Amino acid sequence: MLKGKPSFLWAAFLCILISSSLDSVVGFAANKHRSINTSSRRHLTSLSAKGGGSGKKKKPKRAGAQTIKGFGAPPPKLEDVLAALKMRIPEGADDKPCPCESGIVYNDCCGPLHRGDRLCLTMTDVLRSRYTAFSWRNIGHVMSTTHPSCRDYREDQVKWANDLDKGGMFDSFEFVKLEAGPEVMSEDNENEGFVQFKVTLRAKEGSNGRIAAGEETKISERSTFLRDPNDGSWSYASGDVRSDVAGLEDTTLNA
Repeated sequence: MLKGKPSFLWAAFLCILISSSLDSVVGFAANKHRSINTSSRRHLTSLSAKGGGSGKKKKPKRAGAQTIKGFGAPPPKLEDVLAALKMRIPEGADDKPCPCESGIVYNDCCGPLHRGDRLCLTMTDVLRSRYTAFSWRNIGHVMSTTHPSCRDYREDQVKWANDLDKGGMFDSFEFVKLEAGPEVMSEDNENEGFVQFKVTLRAKEGSNGRIAAGEETKISERSTFLRDPNDGSWSYASGDVRSDVAGLEDTTLNA
C-alpha cells in the first residue's frame, strides 16, 4: 500500500499523483525510482611515481613499516543514515491517539510495529503502521514493510532511504484520515491478500503543488500484500492508486 513513489507505498501512488498533478510530492509507494544525481562526474588522473633516475639505491622497506593507504571513508550504515533523518513524531507520542485512527494510543497500536517489538501479522497491521509511518516520517518502517517484489523496493538501502527523505514523505501535506476496508484473501494464493482504502491529505502552507493550502484531496488504493510463510508477517507489494483530483477520478495513477 502506502513507496509502491511511500504505494504502501504509498510511495507509488502519490509519486504518480504529484508528477501528474501536484508537481512536488512523491507518492505513498515509497517513491518512483527517481535517480538523484546532484554532482557532476569528475575525471581523476593518477599520479605517476617520482624518482628512479638518480642512480641511488632505494632501501627496501620492512614489511612491518609499509604504509597502507585507505580507500576513503567506509560506506554509511543504514541505521546511521536513518537515525540522522528528520521525523515528525510529536512529544509524548506514546500516550497520544495513533494517527491511523484505530482509537488506540500509539504505544499500544503502531508503536510496537515501528519499534520492531512485534511483526505485522495482518494486512491491516501493514496498512495502518505504514500510514502512521508516513504521517510521522518514519522512513525505516516504510522500507522494512515493502516487499522485495514491489517496484518501490531498492537493493541500495542507503540510497533508497535518502531518496525517500528528499522527495517521498509527503512533506507538503498533513495526513488527515485513513479509511481502511476489509481484508480480502486471494482465491489462489494463501499468502496473498488485498485491502481497499482511502487517505485524505491536506495541503500545507507553501506547498508547491496545484492544490491550494488547506485544500484536501483523497487518494484511494487497492493494495496487494504478501505474507512470508516462514514467520507469518505481511508486507506491501503493490497497489492501484486513484485520486479525486479533477480529471483523474477514473485514472489508475500508477498503472
